Amino acid sequence: MIAKDNLYVVFIILFLIVFTLNQFDVVRIIRRIFIPKKRFEEYDSFLKQYFNYYRLLSEKEKKRFIFRVHNLIQIVRIIGRQGIKVTSQMKLHVLFSQVQLTFGFKSYVLPIFRTVFIYPGSYRNPLTGKLHDGEVNPHGVIIYSWEKLKDGYLNSTDNINLGLHEMAHALMITIIRTDKHDQDLDYYLNEIIKLSKREILIIQNKETHLFRNYAGANIYEFFAVAVEHFFEAPESFKLELPALYMYMTKLLKQDLALKKYRS
Repeated sequence: MIAKDNLYVVFIILFLIVFTLNQFDVVRIIRRIFIPKKRFEEYDSFLKQYFNYYRLLSEKEKKRFIFRVHNLIQIVRIIGRQGIKVTSQMKLHVLFSQVQLTFGFKSYVLPIFRTVFIYPGSYRNPLTGKLHDGEVNPHGVIIYSWEKLKDGYLNSTDNINLGLHEMAHALMITIIRTDKHDQDLDYYLNEIIKLSKREILIIQNKETHLFRNYAGANIYEFFAVAVEHFFEAPESFKLELPALYMYMTKLLKQDLALKKYRS
């Protein structure tokens, strides 16, 4: 009798939820949750072909990854610039770095950043007049050069990855400016910033360092370069900068040196 009563209550709650949502909301939720088998197979085949990180995931983790990519495709606007036509493969490239960077998180949507612009190659910033390959506008726009975005994943050992670099900026801004993220990220990011200040001085003094000189520009660029190394050269990162690497694993809830993609 108790079991039947509980089932009845659950049915009533579901009934009320459905009928308090409008038709658009219901369709949108269904699209996010349900991935057609053919679409899933297309995603899986493409991701295995182009992304080493994805190939190393377990089958369960691959399903989780694809679900997140599929969900982000519904909510992130990806707009082509200078005549470039955005294809489904471009969308997968753009969103891969976001899912990769936040794969250990429960909350993987970056609420500020819902718009992405893609240029064919390097573009001129109208404010600075300088050529850029990518940038993050703190008001909610991420910009990529399609050419450089692809190159970042074609060469996974040079510690330069435009997708991860710009997404690291977006994540850092999200943690600093909002509370819409997993717990403890503020603490771990602050510890990373403390450690980065010493490393930045070493780079600025032209001393030998694991990271390229660009990391010495400021704490934001240091963090972005650290993210690139974290995913592309985790063993050397852990060996040469163990304290920083440890806090990066705490922040990102992954440990690439140990092939752990979720904590």
